[in-house]
Amino acid sequence: MKLSGRTLDLGLAALAAAQLGAAAWLLPAGDRLALPDGTPLPGMCLVHAALSIDCPLCGMSRSFVALAHGDLAAALGFHPAGPLLFAAMAVFVAAAIAIAVRRGRPLVERRRFVIAFEAVALACLVIGVFKTVRS
Repeated sequence: MKLSGRTLDLGLAALAAAQLGAAAWLLPAGDRLALPDGTPLPGMCLVHAALSIDCPLCGMSRSFVALAHGDLAAALGFHPAGPLLFAAMAVFVAAAIAIAVRRGRPLVERRRFVIAFEAVALACLVIGVFKTVRS
């Protein structure tokens, strides 16, 4: 079964919106995350749990939550690429909705979108590798 570009756009936008919504729903709790009732969450990185080392994406969830709560400095401290990915996801959600409403050509079928998506992903990975090596 092949998904249409519009279905893929809206599915990816729904996933991105869910991530951004979860970041706003969760609470920053120092170096951890907490549920809205204050219950702290355990660490979520499987690489860190298994190997006791940070992976290139360690800190991204905490960065998103800090940014969703307006703390740019903390977001950059948890993961320097967090604000970049957060902004890219917010722009993608807005663009996917606008294109669906206008019935325009889906984003996933646009070469410039694919290049921009790959550039953001690569930038986040490179920044994460530098962050991991530096710590």
